[in-house]
Amino acid sequence: MATTTYGEFIRRVMLNLHPRSDAVVKISVEQAINDALKVIACVKDFDELMTLDTTHAVTVADKKLYHVETDLLLVRPKDIYSIRLMDSSNSRKLTYVGFRELDSQVPYTEAVGTSRSNYYTVRGHYVELYPIPDAVYSLYVQHSQWPTVLSADADQTEYIDIDYAIVALATEMALSSLEGGGGDWLSKATQLLGMATNEENTRPDQVRVAQPFMPTRLPPIGSYWLNPWVKTQPE
Repeated sequence: MATTTYGEFIRRVMLNLHPRSDAVVKISVEQAINDALKVIACVKDFDELMTLDTTHAVTVADKKLYHVETDLLLVRPKDIYSIRLMDSSNSRKLTYVGFRELDSQVPYTEAVGTSRSNYYTVRGHYVELYPIPDAVYSLYVQHSQWPTVLSADADQTEYIDIDYAIVALATEMALSSLEGGGGDWLSKATQLLGMATNEENTRPDQVRVAQPFMPTRLPPIGSYWLNPWVKTQPE
């Protein structure tokens, strides 16, 4: 499905600002469009900017910290949804733990040694794996992205079917910039995207069923006696 070009967005926003059409207005419009795209990404991770990276991210033996861009090579990473460590029949989904919890339970992770990782935490722009990997493993990372910054007229946004919201928000942002004002753009974007977010939240083939007795963590894998979150021998 074709997406709208930067040049078309500029034309439509400029049309909304008619009769303003000088160079300063155009610069404001160009910036406002990219700002609007980023604000929309802050409201919701739309499907168009969800990606599963299966080709770039790998571990290094004895290395626990990985920068999301320079080490894992994720493209415009925003939020990490899932990480799987791939090792044939020993593959596993890594369990997320907050860095404060990891620091409390295992303040010196090197003391545990190295093995296949079971957990990860996020420290700023870095992902930390625990236990520290003992070899090279592929990581499959499901994550959302920030939208591409548009610069050439032919550049296209990733978003589909929300042109109305992009144009309306960019128009208000450009007008505010030109008149020296401001606005609560996140709230405005949320309001404009009401129909689109509701549509994405409705999945006809997905039925959510309450499971009140589900454990908070999956059963341990591997050397459970080295796992600080396992307090008793698993059944």
